[in-house]
Amino acid sequence: MNTLYRISLPGLLLGLIILLCGCQLGPIGPDGKFTWGQRGTDEAANPSAGTTAEANPADSGSNIDKLSADNESLHAELAKARQQFRVTVGELDLVKEQLKDANAKLANQAGIDLSADSAGQATTLDTVSIEGVVVGRDKNMVRIELPRAQLFNANTATISNDGKTLLDRVGAAVKQQYPNQQITLEAHAASGLTPHDDHQQAIQQVTALYNYLVGMTQLPANQLSLASKGNNHPRYSTASEQGREANQRIELIVSPETY
Repeated sequence: MNTLYRISLPGLLLGLIILLCGCQLGPIGPDGKFTWGQRGTDEAANPSAGTTAEANPADSGSNIDKLSADNESLHAELAKARQQFRVTVGELDLVKEQLKDANAKLANQAGIDLSADSAGQATTLDTVSIEGVVVGRDKNMVRIELPRAQLFNANTATISNDGKTLLDRVGAAVKQQYPNQQITLEAHAASGLTPHDDHQQAIQQVTALYNYLVGMTQLPANQLSLASKGNNHPRYSTASEQGREANQRIELIVSPETY
């Protein structure tokens, strides 16, 4: 009896192991218990279970064909846009030429020369020669420099006799050379010990000079304007007395613009 028990128990365990290897746990059933199923049976019933879907070569080829078609369509649209751009540029150039021709016809009827050379000449002023006066060019303007000491009695705004003679020459030259140009009378003070006092005197002197040019030399009042720069624009060195005195000046600045 004992011998039979010892033989049967190992055999029983081996049979149980074989049974378990051939089965698998199923899902929990409605009663809350696991169900048992045959592994081979389930896989046979559902061959796709536990495996991933393999890519379909036909689908890949279809995607490549679609991308190629889209690429060709984009290239065609780009070529069309470039052609339209070239047409637009050509139309714009044509409009510019038409406007240029129209302006030329209008200018010809009005007797105006619109060439580049004539435009440059219109903004370039020739300098004038005046005895005893420094005249120079500043970009497209002309500067006529008049030392205040040569125009006025010492420390006053009264024009001296020599100053009147000088201003008569200046007025005549300006009327002949620049009859239509705007002219600014610009006063400059010295950078001495009393710059404020000299600044005030410079303003009084340039005002007296304006009145003389308008009243005595018959320059048009609306051709002239007044400005005072104080001692902010010295033309000569301020280290010496001679340089400081030379900076006390009135400049007639002739502009290309007409009044």
